[in-house]
Amino acid sequence: MTAAEVTSSEAAYREIKRWILTGEVPFGMRLGEGRVAARMQMSRTPVREALLRLFAERFIERHPEGGYRINHPRARSMYELYDVRKALELFALRDGLINAGGPARAALEELRADWAELRTDAPEHDPGFVVLDEDFHHSLAAASANSELVEALDRVNERIRPIRTHDFLDPERIVVTIEQHVAILDAVLCRDTDAAALLEHHICESQAYVEGAVGRVLERMLTISAEGLSW
Repeated sequence: MTAAEVTSSEAAYREIKRWILTGEVPFGMRLGEGRVAARMQMSRTPVREALLRLFAERFIERHPEGGYRINHPRARSMYELYDVRKALELFALRDGLINAGGPARAALEELRADWAELRTDAPEHDPGFVVLDEDFHHSLAAASANSELVEALDRVNERIRPIRTHDFLDPERIVVTIEQHVAILDAVLCRDTDAAALLEHHICESQAYVEGAVGRVLERMLTISAEGLSW
């Protein structure tokens, strides 16, 4: 693939992802390469690459008639996955508080410095911020030195990434997240037992916000479908 096609693929990926996150694609709409390419005034190759990437990230699923459709979140599944995530992270934090010394402490101090720096350079709004957020939670869990637990957490985060992305469409949510991350790390480094309460509140707040955001997006998608609007 040429450099121009790579750039076009990235542009297509970002635009289609924006359609998904803002609910601009009608409910049940089939996303075919040709149709999307025509709408974006692009060749099919970069659109194909973008759709495959979004499929791998679980934002879209295969359509029975070919092409793709939005992989809308199921409320029950989302709720259960957040519960699993919370259980894993709180268990990891318990061991992390015990092991917050030596190499683990140095890694956590470096993590805190990175997030403290973001206070003065926070992105205004960026769905891609979810990857940086996942890295924070991965690194925090890694302090437990339980590699199986960290791997399980990574798998859960991968499954809920499409819905967690909604948490970072609002610039204020990014600012709040940065502050909460720094506060959690301060508590962990001080071996403060309040760290668990801070982490649980942080996850629950994210869950509540995401549920509301996803609900609004689904409502918009259903409204567009009910009005018979399409591309």
